[in-house]
Amino acid sequence: MKIYDVTGKIKNGMWCYGDPFPEYDCTPLVQPEWVKAKVWCEVFGGMNSQTGTYLETPAHYLGPEKSYLLEDLPIEKLIDVRVSLIKLDPALFGGKRIAITDEMLKEAAKGLDIRPGDALLFSCGWGGRWFDSSYLAESPYLTYSAVEWLTEKKPFILGSDIARWDTVPVSQGFWDLFYNSNILMLAPLVGLENVGTKGLKLTVLPINVADTSCAPCRAFIKEE
Repeated sequence: MKIYDVTGKIKNGMWCYGDPFPEYDCTPLVQPEWVKAKVWCEVFGGMNSQTGTYLETPAHYLGPEKSYLLEDLPIEKLIDVRVSLIKLDPALFGGKRIAITDEMLKEAAKGLDIRPGDALLFSCGWGGRWFDSSYLAESPYLTYSAVEWLTEKKPFILGSDIARWDTVPVSQGFWDLFYNSNILMLAPLVGLENVGTKGLKLTVLPINVADTSCAPCRAFIKEE
C-alpha cells in the first residue's frame, strides 16, 4: 500500500485568490510575559476558509439556509472514499488559460470505472506550480460542458489540482448546475499526477471549524 499526500503546503508566498482575500502570513508570536521559559508559537495571519487545499459544501454558493455547513458533515463519510482519477496530459496546459472540455475528460477517462458516490478527481499536472506567480493567472479552467459531464457522474466529491475552475470576470455559467448537484468540492490538490488509477481511496480531514461552508483540510490517497 502507498500513501500519497495530495495537500498543498500552506506557506508564505503561496497563491491567494486576490482582494478581498488576504495573503497568508505566518509570523512568530510575541513571547508571552506570563511564561517563564522561552516558547515558540506562530500566528497564521491571513488564514481564511479557502486557504490552501480546502473542502467545501454547496452552502458556499447556496447559503446555509438552502444547504449544510461543513460541521454538519459526519467525519466518517470522508474516510476511505473510493476514487476515480482522470489524468489529463500536462503538456496540454501552460502559458495561458486553456479550457478543459467534456471531450478531453471523456478521452482521458477511457477505461475508468467511474461510479456514483466516488471521489471523482481530475489532474492537469498543475499542482507543481503551487508557488508560481502565474498559478492562478494561467490555470486551466472548466467549460460548462465539462462540468455537466462531471456532475452527471454523481460523485460525492469532485476535486482537482486547479484552484480557479471558472473564467474571471466572465463566467462559464456552471455554478448553479454544480452546487445544486449537492457535490462536495475538494481543491486545489497537488501530486495527483504521481498517483495510480486503480485501487484508490481518499481521506479528507477538514479542520473542525464551526459556522463555515469550507475549511482548509489534509487530504491523502491510499493506493492498494
